[in-house]
Amino acid sequence: MDAAADNRRRFARLDLALSVSYRLLDGGTIIHDPREALSSDISVGGLRLMTPTELPTGSAVELLVTLEGSADKPVVATGEVVWQHRLNATSYETGVIITEMPDADRSRFMQFVFDQMSKIVTPLGSSGTIK
Repeated sequence: MDAAADNRRRFARLDLALSVSYRLLDGGTIIHDPREALSSDISVGGLRLMTPTELPTGSAVELLVTLEGSADKPVVATGEVVWQHRLNATSYETGVIITEMPDADRSRFMQFVFDQMSKIVTPLGSSGTIK
């Protein structure tokens, strides 16, 4: 199994649309202005983005993820493009793993993901059956 496939199975994922700004990096240097994307699923290890541009596999990207319902500044991360599929002439589905994230942002991001997951888990009733 390749690393990308292994990563897809390591973390639970949420189908959640978040606003994400991204910039392509080259050796830590930003090589284009921010572009906007939407996530189509997220986990603590990465996200799938709907991007308007092609991004080569292995590319480094800076990510600014706006957490839904949060008045705080966006979560900042660095990621790596691990796969991409062209959907049409102006849209790409892009898999990005998170490679770096400041500790404070990682805590906020993980808390957000876990909070969202807890909203979709159906509680067990007192009899042990699912309500």
